[in-house]
Amino acid sequence: MDNSNQHRTRREKRKQEQPPQKRRGLRLLTYIAFTAVFAYVSTVLWIFVGPFSNLRNYLIQSIDETRHAYLLRPLSLFTVSEATIKKYALPNNLSGPTIPIADLQHRDFSKIKDGTIKEITLQEPTFKAFILLVNDPKRIRVVATKYLHVRGETVQEMVNDAGAVAGINAGGFVDTNWQGTGAYPEGITITDGKLVSMTGSASEPQPVIAFTNEGQMIAGSYSLRQLQSLGIAQCVGFGPVLVENGKETPVAGQYDRNPRTAIGQTKDGTVILIVTDGRYATGPNDAGASYQDIADLMLKYHADIAANLDGGSSSTMVYQGKVLNRPVDILGERSVATSIVVMPEGGGSHG
Repeated sequence: MDNSNQHRTRREKRKQEQPPQKRRGLRLLTYIAFTAVFAYVSTVLWIFVGPFSNLRNYLIQSIDETRHAYLLRPLSLFTVSEATIKKYALPNNLSGPTIPIADLQHRDFSKIKDGTIKEITLQEPTFKAFILLVNDPKRIRVVATKYLHVRGETVQEMVNDAGAVAGINAGGFVDTNWQGTGAYPEGITITDGKLVSMTGSASEPQPVIAFTNEGQMIAGSYSLRQLQSLGIAQCVGFGPVLVENGKETPVAGQYDRNPRTAIGQTKDGTVILIVTDGRYATGPNDAGASYQDIADLMLKYHADIAANLDGGSSSTMVYQGKVLNRPVDILGERSVATSIVVMPEGGGSHG
């Protein structure tokens, strides 16, 4: 018998020796894998190449507005061109309206002693909202991943690292090699008055959400030099501004439903933290919140100023050691570059 016949005989013998249950298991796994791949490819082609252009454009806008457009081409199996993404992406206006430095009304909340945190959960028609009302704004702190320029951390990890009692995801981040690792914060990041990271120049206005040493929140498009002149203690890069001087901004009526994260402040200094579910993570009544929805919620709790933070798969709220919302990332909590945390009472970091 030649060598090829010997090898064939051995393979057939090993196959016959395999238990029938094991062979059935292998066939089932192969079938499941093939079905999953076929279903994904078919769905991608149906959405991105099929006749339903409105659905394709909606998906492009939904993903692009969360600042993660890098996902679009691989998700579409590279059937969507960069030109198509740029054509249908929403206008990149993260800052919204900005109050000139000279017109800012400076407020001092440094003497607030009430350390109460109030937790609220609301079920709205298209989303579930998780809200924290933090009476003392000096407890608010911006933290960045301790693995800066290497990888991000989850909000829960950052809350634990900081010894905080609560936290939400914060600013956007720049991705490398098509990976949403959260290694590089986008825009200006300041923690306890120290510059942690910056993209752009010191004189270039960028969309920011920041807190002064006295606990006042400001939001809009400001340069690092302007922020330093205001005595900024905490800062992340994102936007847009949704509420200004107690009124909705024009941008509040734009954009569709998604998981959202936002922050606001009342005239008496109370900080409003909001995270909503979305993308049907918990059921058919969970499409998500629009900017308008978030602005309305902020005004319901008397926000004088409010701004949007990074949303989508990044949206996460942690309180008392638990993740309150249902993150939509396939792996659960997503690694991000920055978080806004609430320090223990008396442990705030503002001056």
